[in-house]
Amino acid sequence: MSRHPLSFSVLAAASLLVCAGAAQSQDLHAGHAHVQKQKKNQEQAVLPQVTVTATRSEEDARTAPASVTVFDRQTLQQSSRPDEDLLTLIEDAPGLTLSARQVGGRKTFTLRGMNDSHTLVLMDGRRIAASDDVVGHSDYQYGWVPASAIERVEVIRGPLSALYGSEALGGVVNIITRWPTDKWEGSVSLSGQRASSAKWGGTGGKTAVYAGGPVAQGLALRVNAERSHVNPVALREDRRYSEIEGRRSTSGSLSARYALNARHTFEAGIQHGSEDRFYDDVARSARATPYQNTYKVNRDHGYGQWNGVFGNDVKTQLRAYRSAIGVSTHRTNGVAPTRPQDMRDVVGDGFVQWRMGGHRLTAGGEWRREKLINAGLTGGKDSATHKALFAQDEFAFASHLIATLGVRVDHHQIFGNHVSPRAYLVWEPSENLVIKGGVGGAFKAPTLKQISPNYVGAEGPHTFLGNARIKPESSTSFEVGADYTTGPLSLRGTLFHTRVKDLIYFREVNRQRMGRLVRVTYQYDNVNRATVRGAELGLSWAFAPGFKWNNDLTLLRTKDSNSGVELTGRPRQVLHSQLQWQGAWGLSARLGLDYTGRQRISQSGGRLPAYTLFNLSVGQQVNKMLSWRVGVDNIGNVRLADKSDNFGYAIRGRTLAVNVRADF
Repeated sequence: MSRHPLSFSVLAAASLLVCAGAAQSQDLHAGHAHVQKQKKNQEQAVLPQVTVTATRSEEDARTAPASVTVFDRQTLQQSSRPDEDLLTLIEDAPGLTLSARQVGGRKTFTLRGMNDSHTLVLMDGRRIAASDDVVGHSDYQYGWVPASAIERVEVIRGPLSALYGSEALGGVVNIITRWPTDKWEGSVSLSGQRASSAKWGGTGGKTAVYAGGPVAQGLALRVNAERSHVNPVALREDRRYSEIEGRRSTSGSLSARYALNARHTFEAGIQHGSEDRFYDDVARSARATPYQNTYKVNRDHGYGQWNGVFGNDVKTQLRAYRSAIGVSTHRTNGVAPTRPQDMRDVVGDGFVQWRMGGHRLTAGGEWRREKLINAGLTGGKDSATHKALFAQDEFAFASHLIATLGVRVDHHQIFGNHVSPRAYLVWEPSENLVIKGGVGGAFKAPTLKQISPNYVGAEGPHTFLGNARIKPESSTSFEVGADYTTGPLSLRGTLFHTRVKDLIYFREVNRQRMGRLVRVTYQYDNVNRATVRGAELGLSWAFAPGFKWNNDLTLLRTKDSNSGVELTGRPRQVLHSQLQWQGAWGLSARLGLDYTGRQRISQSGGRLPAYTLFNLSVGQQVNKMLSWRVGVDNIGNVRLADKSDNFGYAIRGRTLAVNVRADF
């Protein structure tokens, strides 16, 4: 069945149509009148989605010079799971695929077939301390901002190092946080989840609070807090192991914004989060001691910012911020923990934007100091300074053709300079059609572990060495796409092609036999080149009052340029299909299908099978204050371990999730 994903979406649509028809049959005339009124109100309220990430200024996402997907607050609130994080909120994005982390069922996401470490995650345009390429098996970069504090998430697919520097090879994900308007607003939400096979674990709950508003002339405050707990899921074949780890987390933030006048605004904020990830395991030793492993993750972020406007056309921004993430492990039954790690980023950046004739110009710079504390480094720590300057020009060739040119020069304290150019064209021949495309270069700086000649990682069964001669990973990407809308139908498609060079991996430098064990020593090095090409195809159809059908299909073809074989861990097809219904009395329903195609897992040709997940949720906006939502994830109770032992990540079985939210 999984070989025909499109047939599933047809069945899904038919199923929800039947359910919706039955619900409306109770009061056809009243419901029809309500739907017509609701449709009229929605048409009046529809505004184009905006992005600030593509150019550092507000743009219509459809005509922005990049491939953009925006998840607004209304969409994000349809998720009701206590274990949600950034990945679960945006997992339906085009071009997004999952990557295994091999521990506790963890998984990360990749954009357009690149590595997971090739996506830059921002919070209101500010970098967070990335952990996925520093801490082994990490997915901690997705837990910085609770969902209750998010206004929208902007996903930019394709390189954007010309604006943001290192890591932005596959794309950029920018979390835009929620600010109040001219009056107090807030929300309190409670959610819980229970697996259909609860005896294996997976139950949990979450409480979230958000409030913000004016406290004095020109001064606004906002505060949010969240606490959640989800139990681990035991491995059915051997309960000494956990198939999916458990989570306990607490987070909170406080921010203030002061408008000195209509032209100058100051903003500052702090946030802290602590999280425990815990799972059962068995020590890889002669005694095979069972133990519980707990990762303690602490996240801290603080910032100050000034925005100013001069004259009619000059906008400026200056910021200073610091982010830190610390990771330590604790193990029971006398099993030795791994050594703690602490990553810190201190950043100062700014830009100025102005108009000159028909040109909108942007210029700015960034200074960043990254620091890693790890016992594997000489002296237990290392650091590096990054400096950068960037410039961008947006101008019109004609009334319907706009060009964006940009370049950024980065200087790394250790490896030196790197230049990232970008050129993009957007043509809008009519209100219905947008055609756009461009080319861009991007790079990823080596981590301090990889580039430090003093680093020795020898905690596990193998040893890893740093390499001072390592070069940054770099890519050149090209894309062209079109978006056509006519009435209730929207069609979109993008073709992309990326060449990557100097991929960082590790090569064997020594092999030593120690009794019956063999210890291998590896050194980080630039050993790989790759080509990634593909297509992102989408269709949205509002085929009847209250109904909308959304589809996004990603097709990938990858090649290791050294060996000529397909890259591992990249599914060839990924399909997201969703049918939405908005009915009378504030009722709504959503039925989704997620298909992940086959993917290579080894250079010898082994492949993982395809799988399909179905999800269903029903909710109601009872009144202006109260809403609820009930959902069932993984209706078919698919278990990846039953399909193959080699997935490296896990999907929760059939799970019931309930959410109640009060807004004021």
